Amino acid sequence: MSRMLSLAALGLALIAVAPLDAAAAEPELEAVLSVMGYGYKVKVLVNGADTGVRGGKSESKRLFNKSHPMVAKASPDIRASHFLLKPGANEVAIEYSKTDPKAADRLEITLEAEGYPQPLLRLVNRGKPSDKLSVKLQIEKAAPASFKPVAIGDEK
Repeated sequence: MSRMLSLAALGLALIAVAPLDAAAAEPELEAVLSVMGYGYKVKVLVNGADTGVRGGKSESKRLFNKSHPMVAKASPDIRASHFLLKPGANEVAIEYSKTDPKAADRLEITLEAEGYPQPLLRLVNRGKPSDKLSVKLQIEKAAPASFKPVAIGDEK
């Protein structure tokens, strides 16, 4: 009888630990957000969180999933602007406006994820003085067979 109780207790302990293991099994995601924003004011949100991109220059940010192992070592401000991705559906909101309407500046924004053959997202703009848009992207550890990049703007 005590043997059965021991086995039952062990089974309950394994069941209690299973959700923690499932969370730890989330894949590590890494991506690079690049903005060539000379002549533009730019704001990029990923899953509702501000990446800190401002425009007016060339900028690049490494992005990770929210449960990436490096999150524990990151400061709170880095966590808030770099650990934004999640496996599966992600929303990228972009807002931009030209700072000098007469300038011939070109805006380019790309999001490149590790494990993908092309950028997930590429926005190129020369013509529109301003815009607000939102794009839903699927991000996994590796590109699915059905992967198609999202191209927006002048050069698709």
